[in-house]
Amino acid sequence: MDGSVSNVEICNLAYTGELEQLKTLVLSNKSLATITDQDNRTVLHWSCSAGHKDIVDFLLSLGVPVDPKDDVGWTPLHIAASAGREEIVKVLIGKGAQVNAINQNGCSPLHYAASRNRYEIAWMLLDNGERKKLLLI
Repeated sequence: MDGSVSNVEICNLAYTGELEQLKTLVLSNKSLATITDQDNRTVLHWSCSAGHKDIVDFLLSLGVPVDPKDDVGWTPLHIAASAGREEIVKVLIGKGAQVNAINQNGCSPLHYAASRNRYEIAWMLLDNGERKKLLLI
């Protein structure tokens, strides 16, 4: 598996954006949609990392969990926010992703968006997180 990001082939397909091949495999065996790799990352983690919104949409349409944590506590939203995947962040928030999820370093997706100057994503996270709660008080 030279050049692969995962020890699970379907995760590699998600990362490289091979939607049709991924669909074929998942539709023949739905458990593949939630399988985890050596780092406890799911297909959703890898599609968010690489910015493949079509794969994210497909997986979420199947009802995969939106907030699985990898071995260091990163959710797909952490990854999308960090990588600057604005459209994917919108989709994940729309599906109920926990905006204030904390990883093992004590950081939320907002920490990563802000530290990488991802201003639009930071505002989305603020608008759907703690700031929203404060406005309701």
